[in-house]
Amino acid sequence: MFEEVLVRHPERPALSYSVAARVGLSVRDWRTLSWHEVGQLVVDVAERLPLAVGDGRTVAVLADTDARYPLLELAVGLTGGTVQPLYVTATDDELRAALRITGAEALVVGRSQSARAHAGRLHARIIELDAVVALPGVNGAPHAALPADVEPFDSRQVRARLARLPSRADGAPVLYLQSTGTTGPARVIEIGEAALVNAVRAVEREASHRFPRFLSFLPTAHVSERLLTLYASLALAGHTFHGGGLPTLAEDLRACRPTVLLAPPLLLEALRDEAIAGARASAFGRRLLASVAATADALLASGVTNGARRPLGARLFGRLLRRSAGLDQVRDAVAGTAPLPAKLHAWYEAAGIPLRDVYGQTELTGATSIAPARGATFGAVGAPVAGVSVRIAPDGELLVRADSTFTRYVGDPMATARVLVDGWLRTGDRARQLPSGEIVLTGRVQAVVAARNGAPVDTAEIAARLRGVFGDCTAVFAAGAPDGGVHLYLAFARPARRGADAPTLRPLAAGDGRWSSVAAVIDDADPRSVVRGWALYEGAFEQVTGEVGPTGKPRGWRIHELRARDLRRHDLRPSSERSPTRSIDINP
Repeated sequence: MFEEVLVRHPERPALSYSVAARVGLSVRDWRTLSWHEVGQLVVDVAERLPLAVGDGRTVAVLADTDARYPLLELAVGLTGGTVQPLYVTATDDELRAALRITGAEALVVGRSQSARAHAGRLHARIIELDAVVALPGVNGAPHAALPADVEPFDSRQVRARLARLPSRADGAPVLYLQSTGTTGPARVIEIGEAALVNAVRAVEREASHRFPRFLSFLPTAHVSERLLTLYASLALAGHTFHGGGLPTLAEDLRACRPTVLLAPPLLLEALRDEAIAGARASAFGRRLLASVAATADALLASGVTNGARRPLGARLFGRLLRRSAGLDQVRDAVAGTAPLPAKLHAWYEAAGIPLRDVYGQTELTGATSIAPARGATFGAVGAPVAGVSVRIAPDGELLVRADSTFTRYVGDPMATARVLVDGWLRTGDRARQLPSGEIVLTGRVQAVVAARNGAPVDTAEIAARLRGVFGDCTAVFAAGAPDGGVHLYLAFARPARRGADAPTLRPLAAGDGRWSSVAAVIDDADPRSVVRGWALYEGAFEQVTGEVGPTGKPRGWRIHELRARDLRRHDLRPSSERSPTRSIDINP
């Protein structure tokens, strides 16, 4: 793919990065490199790699959004090495474990992670990303990306330089990706070259246009970020902007004007809420909002996208939103990394930003399914992408088979054997398939707990009851009760206060009336008493402690590991005999 894009599209824009803010203005200057320039830079880095990182075959990278990141990754790949992207939100212990598992010979760190890596002694060999990859016009590097003797573009010269680089050994992996650690301690997932190529080809077939424009802002270690803004961009001769990540997302979107956008539902919710708040400031805006809301309701009633007419008010609101948010050039809008709520999906459809829901796993190197461009069912996650086969196991678990499947969990053959059975990947998700072929997820396998009489109980339904009563709260269930039940950790959102820092988590006071209220709800919602105890908090679980993973999902196992001392045990007598307010301290 790399050589092909250099030969066929040398002069197309490939990569843009922010150089500096203009004096007196918040607008930043952007520098754009062509694929010709990127190709020369990558080969330069590849030829210098032995001097920079030694003779090791595995290079770990810990960095935020940075244009140097993909250049290093391509250089390591071209020399037959393996790149190990690391989540900057992982704890130091998680990072050390991941590095130990792969035996990475060097850890390359971005500027924001340098002090942390050295202070925590994350690796014996820590190298600055700036020292490995020099961007033209940054930190004193020459402004010219190409020396005079390589212009005009000469594919023979590039091919000759590529031919001198070490080749990839048979079976050598391309990537070691971290799992997000939602269902247990994070594992290292090995991705082979054939798996990566097949995943890229599947994504390429879903693109509506060549030469797409992307904005890199998701966690750099996430499979979606690596697949879309680097490898799919390579296959489609795309153009990727590297801004400041989430802190500067609004500004970067307006500068980039992407044609392809992959965003998590939380980000889409924030964008919607901001647009709604702005529109409510005027009577005209409120009328447009009413039109969007009515259209969204009609779409939901139809059950499918494109299932209702968009009136003038909804169209006008959508046009204003797209223009102000920098989304007016988007041709492929994709929601991923977490389930897309049907109401949110319908709202964007009504506003004229059709979303395609994508579902996948790191173990499948990306996409399992994607919603059709028209007529997608709300609440479904699309139909399998090309090259992916699915079936539903007798217990309702979704099984997937594809040529893009990962090779193994590094250092954990037992875990590999549990999830790879006769060529089928056990996803851990329960699902059903519609006549259209679309997949509907019905919950996690681990959310179903067996009661004492063997009856299955879905803890997700208990969580829904709690949210129905208490509104904005986070209910997390963790296995670990000695008699087979689960523990509940419930965090109530603390009311925001102007000027206050983001709330940290603190246990609910013993005399707070919500203890009795929670007991009453659980007595009603959990008649089989699978919930053995609970702990209540105000605030939010945090990433810094490892209680929340890189994609924002709470980790029940980690929360239980840190906070089991806060649990109160439930009275386990039959519900007809117990008081709705009775609980007993586990740790008096």
